[in-house]
Amino acid sequence: MSDVKFGSWVVPESPVDVEYSLIVIDEIRQVVADGFQRLQRGGIEVGGVLYGTRQDRIVKVTAMREIACEHARGPTFHLSDNDRAALTAQLARDKEDMRLEGLQVVGWFLSHTRSDVTLQQSDLDTYNAFFPAPWQVTMVVHPGRTGTMRAGFFVREPDGSVKGERSYQEFNFPDRMAGLLDRPPRERRPAMDAAGERIATPRYTVRPETVETVETPLERAAYEAPMFGQPAQAVPQYAPYPNTRRKIPWAIIAVVAAALVLAVVGLRFLGPQLHVEPLSLGVIERDGQLQINWNHASQSIAGATAGTLDIVDGGEKRSIPLTRSELAQGSFTYMRRSGDVEVRLAVTTSGGGHMEEASRFLGTPPEGASANEVDAMKVERDALQDEVTRLRAQSGQQAARIQQLERTLVILQSRLGITAGR
Repeated sequence: MSDVKFGSWVVPESPVDVEYSLIVIDEIRQVVADGFQRLQRGGIEVGGVLYGTRQDRIVKVTAMREIACEHARGPTFHLSDNDRAALTAQLARDKEDMRLEGLQVVGWFLSHTRSDVTLQQSDLDTYNAFFPAPWQVTMVVHPGRTGTMRAGFFVREPDGSVKGERSYQEFNFPDRMAGLLDRPPRERRPAMDAAGERIATPRYTVRPETVETVETPLERAAYEAPMFGQPAQAVPQYAPYPNTRRKIPWAIIAVVAAALVLAVVGLRFLGPQLHVEPLSLGVIERDGQLQINWNHASQSIAGATAGTLDIVDGGEKRSIPLTRSELAQGSFTYMRRSGDVEVRLAVTTSGGGHMEEASRFLGTPPEGASANEVDAMKVERDALQDEVTRLRAQSGQQAARIQQLERTLVILQSRLGITAGR
């Protein structure tokens, strides 16, 4: 029987130690990678339930089940009311699953494709609602563009609080499935001759000067027997293999060392610029209106001088410039006209940098207004326009009347001043 390898997450500051099956880690990697590739920019975030056992302070993860999410609020892993109801039913069904017999819910995992290994407020809400036990854990996975994945566990402190700004310790997923199972060496079956006797396997002895072959009696007879009248030949001796190791020229070593030095210097000066906090752009539909949200607390938003919101609604494009104050609000409401709306937010920083993210809404087209409603709206619009014109004209007449009264008042004051002076 094969033994599954386990990794461990043991941190002195943490009240919980975690042991995780590397097979489960590879299943989580596949689910996260599939979601990461579903959208061109950032993909979609996914999550799942972690099953295993618990003994004292050690939590052992041995299985996982993916959590369904309709992504009603965009590509981030925010559970809607429907998702919460489905997760409640899923946890009840899993108790009857024979493959999970003897296991219990030890926590959950989710991926963050647009933020780092941290817990957002929505993550904490899900954590507290469905995994409230003091020893249940949360694992956040952050996929990289090169296929690598970083992760970290989050646990509850003795007072019940959760430090969601960072994990006590992050770790990297293994690169592939190699070495996940410890299998005993397979025993080779001995070769048999036609009579059912075991044939000895030749052994080879390596000496400094030659490589000598030790034959079986059957092989030695084949060499010593004459063939087609020819005399028997001696057993050939094999010369040792020549030393084919090539020395690396010093010039190549110097070039590689210089390249490494330049890479270190470049990372030192450009590293802070490479780590850019995402905009976390998302779209939520409410009663035919789209609530376009972004992370107003992001450093990219805080350092932006201006922004542009491009909306493609059913093939019709519209560009909306945003000021710094509008970017700081973190949301914009748009009345959609079709069931396919693509939103793109681009910001320009004070240093001349440029960053943009895109999100897309797919749904049923909104119900169109009837012809009578359209005509009524046009009549109301024309009436309002006439009223505005009338008020503007009346305002002009009143302004002229006021000016005339002011001139008359000045004349009267002047005359009274002359009379009083006499």
